Amino acid sequence: MYDLARYVSDLRAIAAATTDENEILGRVAPLAQKFAAGKKTWLKPGHYETDPEQGFGVHLLHEEPDHSLAVFAIAWAPHDGFEAHDHGTWAVVVGVDGVERNVKYNRLDDRSRPDHAKLVERCTILAGEGDVICLRAKGIHSVWNDSDKITVSLHTYGRHINYTGRSTFDLKTGEVKPVVLNIKQ
Repeated sequence: MYDLARYVSDLRAIAAATTDENEILGRVAPLAQKFAAGKKTWLKPGHYETDPEQGFGVHLLHEEPDHSLAVFAIAWAPHDGFEAHDHGTWAVVVGVDGVERNVKYNRLDDRSRPDHAKLVERCTILAGEGDVICLRAKGIHSVWNDSDKITVSLHTYGRHINYTGRSTFDLKTGEVKPVVLNIKQ
């Protein structure tokens, strides 16, 4: 059985072996899929709880003492989501229950203004059970649950997302704002 303890052990080994984002993403993705596939061993009814103010619920499964190697179950409320945002760290997301619409963006500006960005939509990915999405530290995407039921996905990050200086991006105004999420332990 590939449980959380084995998954975290493998994450630690990968993090100790390399800092190359592409290599990390390539090695973590199949392990995240393997762990997500065994959802009967870790997914609990409480992981389907959403935060009405956020539109989604973030449930911490694991975090190292230094805030690295964070694993979350995220529940997305029906017909809700999260605007364009970055993570400030590498990310591997696997669909667990339901389909989520991920829109990836390219940033066109030169990043000289920390409070402003110009984004253009690059692609849309419908991620269902077992589908994986990888993002580099500067990758920007939005997530939407277009269905009538709560969806859940597994998120693995190089660092806890409230400790990375991450941002949201307003597609109309270009405004960039820092964001911190409500997280359930």
